[in-house]
Amino acid sequence: MGLKEFREYKLKQTRAQFADFMGETEETVKRWEEGNCNLDALQKIAQKTGADLNTIAGYEKPTPQAVTPANTWEKAEFTKKSLVQYISDETEKFHLEETQRKNYIDGLEQCLAAYLVKPKITIVGRSDTGKSTLINALLGAEKMPTSWTPTTAIAVYIKHMDEKPAFMPENENAWVFANRCGEETLWDVRRLYDEEYCRKWKIAAGDADVLKTYATRQGKEHAFEAGAAVVFVDAPILQNCDIIDVPGFGTDKESDDILTLKTTQSADVILYLSQANGFMREEDFIYLKENISGLPVWENRAKNNLRPLSNLFIVASQAHTVNAGNPYELRTILDNGYETLSNTLAEHYWDGKCSLSGFSETDYKEALRKRFFTYTTDIPTLCKDFIDDLKMLLEALPGIIDERARDAIKTYIKGRKPSLQAEIEKYEGICAERQRYISLLQEIDSHEVERLEDNDRRKAKVLNKIEEIQQDCLTEFSAYCSRKINVEAIKQMLHDQKVKNKKGEIEQFSSRLQSMLRQQVEKLLSENSKEVAEVTKEYIDSFSVSISEAYEAQSLSVDFDAGWAFTSAISSFGIWGGLGAGVAGWAAAILMPASVFAGAAGTAAAVAALLGPVGLVGGLAVSGVLGIVKLFTGGWQKSVAKKIVSAFEENGIQDMYSKSIKTYWAETKKAFESAAESLDKEWETYVDGLRKSVDENDVHALEERLLSLKNLILFFENIPL
Repeated sequence: MGLKEFREYKLKQTRAQFADFMGETEETVKRWEEGNCNLDALQKIAQKTGADLNTIAGYEKPTPQAVTPANTWEKAEFTKKSLVQYISDETEKFHLEETQRKNYIDGLEQCLAAYLVKPKITIVGRSDTGKSTLINALLGAEKMPTSWTPTTAIAVYIKHMDEKPAFMPENENAWVFANRCGEETLWDVRRLYDEEYCRKWKIAAGDADVLKTYATRQGKEHAFEAGAAVVFVDAPILQNCDIIDVPGFGTDKESDDILTLKTTQSADVILYLSQANGFMREEDFIYLKENISGLPVWENRAKNNLRPLSNLFIVASQAHTVNAGNPYELRTILDNGYETLSNTLAEHYWDGKCSLSGFSETDYKEALRKRFFTYTTDIPTLCKDFIDDLKMLLEALPGIIDERARDAIKTYIKGRKPSLQAEIEKYEGICAERQRYISLLQEIDSHEVERLEDNDRRKAKVLNKIEEIQQDCLTEFSAYCSRKINVEAIKQMLHDQKVKNKKGEIEQFSSRLQSMLRQQVEKLLSENSKEVAEVTKEYIDSFSVSISEAYEAQSLSVDFDAGWAFTSAISSFGIWGGLGAGVAGWAAAILMPASVFAGAAGTAAAVAALLGPVGLVGGLAVSGVLGIVKLFTGGWQKSVAKKIVSAFEENGIQDMYSKSIKTYWAETKKAFESAAESLDKEWETYVDGLRKSVDENDVHALEERLLSLKNLILFFENIPL
């Protein structure tokens, strides 16, 4: 320890920067750091830095203690392992046909896979905020490459050593993946345990040091175009969560910013870092607002003790740089950051989260101030509030996840039992009254052509409605922009909102205006999605009625659940559009758990993912235009308005949002077409299966099938929850 550590960790300078600072060559500085530093050189360094000789010569890098939350994930892990084992053991005891497994077991396994997943913490911020340094401190180990120039160039997933796949060699604790493989872009961490998939994407492997080569902008193989990496570390904090390190914002690479935004949108917890010395610059507000928009809502007033925004941490990093960590100055910095962020948020910004959590807008506004923290590895007392709050959250989330998983599984079982019982009655009927089912098939066949023609007309009605709604959204959004994004309207808003002729206030106004624009798009998509949900429900109801007529003619009960089949199909595509939050209402009515169907929260995240890049790119573009303006004079309000209108027009911000609207409804259309096609195929498969069962001459085979279904009833009743 000594001069090198003092230069790296105290001054935060590269060797080249320090040499320039001292007026020496890099070779001279290198000799000093190797032990050839005489008293004259030390005195010169002391004079330039203000540090005493003992500090310079004997400096030791602070080694913060690893964050050690209580391992509360054990219960959720036990639930997962118990259920996986139960499903495996019990289904082996009785023969399940492929259709039976698909109808009753696959969805249960999807619940487990979707819910019982460790929360993900993403470390976000500009490229100079010390993200990797913070991660190393949280881990209590030097695993992530750090530097004082932009470092991390890819998304790095950090997981506990116990989760390392068995196919990874013992001496390889890190794998690096390409940024493209065939038609796909970006490696999917959800397929970590798929050996064939991971080997196809892998471009390098080794210990954590491999990240220095492939995952940093200074690495020798950075040009190899790595896209992601996973590294396994034995650290206490990773027992309760995964950590994701992403490229820093503001590296002049728009692709990095978009990659970071998209990766962050999958996070359960966000740690947003901004340097204390220069806390919350204009770009920070732009990035942060997009991060908050996609932030999951874990708090629920009726079900848990989390306060609003408990999973958001806005951190003034490198806090020691502010007057040696003066707590009073830092408090002022945090207060100012909060005030400025609040002033950039449009009216009704919190409405979506309020509807999901049960908390009020006032609750969220008050909570936001409490989400600002200080951090530095140099002064432990400045980290205490941040570490304590993070530990509390990480200890609480596993219990919430476990409870949500149990509720979802109970909901799934409750939703599938009626269909299971109806199918049992069908097979009992086939065994006892085969002729009635022969007549049923004849009735189905005789009306199928007519039913299909009618079904095609109903499909066309839904698709036409989606086209009509898309055009209405585009027209209404264009009219909104015409009313709001013009010189006179902006002048009036500046006056009404009492904006002063100050650069900071003008920037806040501009950011707030963009939030208004984005919020209008969200409102249009949300409100019209409800209308799409209504016509979609009419389609499903009509489908159900059309197939039930043949059953009613034979006084038989229908055991084909069209609502479940359609909604299950939607969930498997990963395409939502307007068939998200709107459809979630009637999906809940058929007891479709949120793990199988994204529901309202999933759609909010989907909309954030769609609009986030537009808000980010547009926000930075307008900020850049205003940033070159030092001061307006004379009729400054008109000058500001002209600048803003010009920035919106030159960067095509309205067109970008309009394109997003078109994409949203194109995805809606695609989702409906795919789900409707899947529903048709499911019905065909059902009828073929019914025909096979009716034509079955082997009574024993029918009885075996019936016994399997009755065993499924017992399987559901005895599931260990």
